[in-house]
Amino acid sequence: MASIRNKTVRRSTQDISANVVDFSVNESLQKLIAAEAGTAYKRPWHRLERGLRLNRLRAFTEDLAVKRGLKDSEKQSLLTLLTKSLDKKMLNSKTSVEYDPDEEIIKEIKPLVMHQSSTGEVLFQLLEKRNAVTFRKKATPAQVLEETAV
Repeated sequence: MASIRNKTVRRSTQDISANVVDFSVNESLQKLIAAEAGTAYKRPWHRLERGLRLNRLRAFTEDLAVKRGLKDSEKQSLLTLLTKSLDKKMLNSKTSVEYDPDEEIIKEIKPLVMHQSSTGEVLFQLLEKRNAVTFRKKATPAQVLEETAV
């Protein structure tokens, strides 16, 4: 007895209906995206995604360049330094970056230091936070006796 198999029916990939759906004109989806985009930068710094942080770093660089009168090369070196530091996770904490979610701007990057070279070029540097190591003093024989007596 031969088993009967169901064959896959090929259907045409062309839409035969006259109603064409244009997803780019979906108004409710556009409203949702616009609302989400409007609140994207309202989160605290440590809650922003990487792309949003990069955008805020670019805006910070532009603002600093206008305030300090930086050259294009200096502005580009600052942006490169900040981007690399973000990738190294040096700018992830809210203690290193002072971000105002209401105004959606970076107020200050605390480890950022500016130097001016002898040629007048402005150089930027991010100071790395070193973990402090504390050493205990060796106990004197009198202190050892006091500790054992207690």
